[in-house]
Amino acid sequence: MAFVIFLIPCFVIGTNIVLSCQTADDFVGASSPGDIIIGGLFAVHSEMLHPEGDPIKPVIQNCAGFEIQVFLQTLAMIHAIETINNSTLLPGITLGYEIYDTCAEVTKAMASALRFLSKFNSSEDAVEFKCNYSDYIPRVKAVIGATYSEVSMAVSRLLALQLIPQVSPASSAEILSDKIRFPSFFRTIPSDFHQTRAMTHLICESGWNWIGVIATDDDNGRFALESFGVQAMANNVCIAFKEMLPAYLSDSSFHSKVDHAIEKIVKETRVNVIVVFMRQFHVLKLFKKAIERNVNKIWIASDNWSAAVKISTFPNVRQLGTVVGFGFKSGDISSFQQFLRNLHENPTENNKFLREYIILSSICAHLEYHDFQKCIANQSQDNLLENDGSKPQIWRDDFLNANIEAGFIRSTTLAVYAIAHAIKGQCKDRDCKDPSAFTPWELLEELKKVVIIDDDKEVRFDSNGDMNISYDVLLWKEIDGQMEITTVAEYDAEKAEQAHRVVASYKPSKFDKKILLWTGRFKTEEEIPLRIPPEMLDKARNKARVKACYIMIGLSIIACFAVIASAKKVSMAM
Repeated sequence: MAFVIFLIPCFVIGTNIVLSCQTADDFVGASSPGDIIIGGLFAVHSEMLHPEGDPIKPVIQNCAGFEIQVFLQTLAMIHAIETINNSTLLPGITLGYEIYDTCAEVTKAMASALRFLSKFNSSEDAVEFKCNYSDYIPRVKAVIGATYSEVSMAVSRLLALQLIPQVSPASSAEILSDKIRFPSFFRTIPSDFHQTRAMTHLICESGWNWIGVIATDDDNGRFALESFGVQAMANNVCIAFKEMLPAYLSDSSFHSKVDHAIEKIVKETRVNVIVVFMRQFHVLKLFKKAIERNVNKIWIASDNWSAAVKISTFPNVRQLGTVVGFGFKSGDISSFQQFLRNLHENPTENNKFLREYIILSSICAHLEYHDFQKCIANQSQDNLLENDGSKPQIWRDDFLNANIEAGFIRSTTLAVYAIAHAIKGQCKDRDCKDPSAFTPWELLEELKKVVIIDDDKEVRFDSNGDMNISYDVLLWKEIDGQMEITTVAEYDAEKAEQAHRVVASYKPSKFDKKILLWTGRFKTEEEIPLRIPPEMLDKARNKARVKACYIMIGLSIIACFAVIASAKKVSMAM
């Protein structure tokens, strides 16, 4: 049997982390043992640094920019697993986890995915090459993540080799619904198709028909832009301009393109509404420049940043105008909030992310809220090494609670519970303390049938692997001098789909019936149904226009001949 061994490289986990990677296990950000291991992929840092100079070597580089909101998602995954282990959902079975930091970078995520594919209990993290993986037992049974769609697409193609289920709480790109290309991908959120439809509905209802769009130049941004463009065209919404910003902050052209986008907004005075499909740290850079230029518009926020506290608390953000957006439906997170309050009692040996946050909190403790947040994101590794242990450890659970984005916490929790219920289905008649009791592809089949009770409602994956749960419609309002993110409405993607089907049924008028008959769509009026799709009538109208044009051309030609003949008669008479 042929096999290939991939050794997971060791490197410093990030510019904000204290310990360097000495062994393959140091590559893990957070872990806990169990009978069944679930993998996790989260962008705990916002970027991977890129080396300068030549030659470029195949070494995964350090990362920078600690992301509080994503760190909270890793804690939500851990909390959900611990809650399940302390419940009767999986009696006699313990769930474990291995969580890795992708640094919002495909290359880093692929290294983690390779480790997920490695054979269970392999001392060298060996990934065997086989023609048939039906009986293969990899290191993990399922994976939660990734944060960004571009990363999820790459990872999903690799995990599909062994059909390891991947459940993302945040990747919303419409293309991930394609089960031919992404057969083992699921998500506990709706796809961008529903978000762009909701945005278009909001724009039409508000009477805004002249807008600009700014997106991140990655797979998610491009697909969201394409989907929104189709929806906008169908609803007669005019897009005045589209601007794409580089996906990576390390891109040398990033700041010049931000300046260009702001210049475009300023010059296009007719455009008062800007739709923004971007990552949170991109939005911060854009808004900083917009505030400097005194830009005041209506901003429509995508689900990625609509509930971002670190953006809503940015100094002078109120000057930008109105922010309205769509966020993933939130739920009761009181249990998670209590978990955060007790988190300082937990050991940090097996959680580098938690250890890093404690060190950062100690270094930045003297600062107020926004400066504290900025300090955490900007600390260098040198500062951490210098201060590790030299300052008293200060715990800031108030800061963690203040930065919770409830929609992402809920979707992460749902992802864990979906996998747990699928495991329960597989373990009915098996001893699941044995790692070989079932394979990932068997769990995948079980996952398709899972039904979870969430907020007294049944939720499940549809045939595309999506959970079409509701969106919260969010409005940023200034209350007592502070910008607060408030929920003003709910957009139910499933009900909207049903409503769209009703709208898609149109009762033709007498004139419409004449067009349908004249164009040959039906032979008699009795054959015409009481209701027809608008597309059918549109095609008939277009055909009627073409037919009328040909008739007009024919009549014009006849009239020309008649004029010529008449002129000849006149000349002969003379």
